[in-house]
Amino acid sequence: MNKFKLSLVLILAIVINSCSILNQAGEYERFIGSSFALINVEATELGGVDISDLNDSQSLNAGDIMTLTGILFSGNMPLKLTVFIEVYNINDKMAAISGMDWKFMMGETEYTAGSIDDRIEVEPYSKKVFKLRTQLNLLDVLNSETLPQIIKVARNINDEEEIKKLDIKLKIKPYYKTSSGIKKLPTYITLRP
Repeated sequence: MNKFKLSLVLILAIVINSCSILNQAGEYERFIGSSFALINVEATELGGVDISDLNDSQSLNAGDIMTLTGILFSGNMPLKLTVFIEVYNINDKMAAISGMDWKFMMGETEYTAGSIDDRIEVEPYSKKVFKLRTQLNLLDVLNSETLPQIIKVARNINDEEEIKKLDIKLKIKPYYKTSSGIKKLPTYITLRP
């Protein structure tokens, strides 16, 4: 009798696991079939200086200018960015992923990449905005610019004209997890503002 109970428990576990995998696969298919938009790119920090509320280079104090000038001469100008992605689930059921790989690009050059290992869910016929936080060396993007020009680019990175000049795009590759491993989309989805 104990063998029968053990067999029944194993069969139930396999059936429940299979249903869970099929459900995740369906949510994943609906997610990658959704509509995506890169809705904003915000610069939050340049060389350790908070620029989230900065209007122009004249808004910096003397200490911030000295800090940025010193960093500029070091050949590295780290720019922290927050990238906002909107997903619109066009289906009548939940769309979801377990995570995604991403690449932040300007033109054909990849400047930073990473992954999100969090579940993202989008209710039926709904939109959801989620954020990616990243950092890049702004001097890799700009060639021989002055500090005021660098600050202008950093502050206006979400400006439509600046985005067109820089050809900013984000590539994402959503995935879901199964008992046998991670299932990823074979190619990246490219998002442009």
